[in-house]
Amino acid sequence: MSDKIELKTFPTSKVTALTMLYLEKQDLSDITPEELADKYSEVYIRINKRFSEQSRDAVSKWI
Repeated sequence: MSDKIELKTFPTSKVTALTMLYLEKQDLSDITPEELADKYSEVYIRINKRFSEQSRDAVSKWI
């Protein structure tokens, strides 16, 4: 028997959390589920890209 405890919670990452936080502040009352899915993907990609840029910038400062 394994002693490993695995908790699965939402949000699963800071990118997911910030994506949801951003979307919560938007007026989404007139969009379709498909448009919401597209908007989620767009925001997620933009936030993830920004974190990647910040990581790259931090590494380049130390090289």
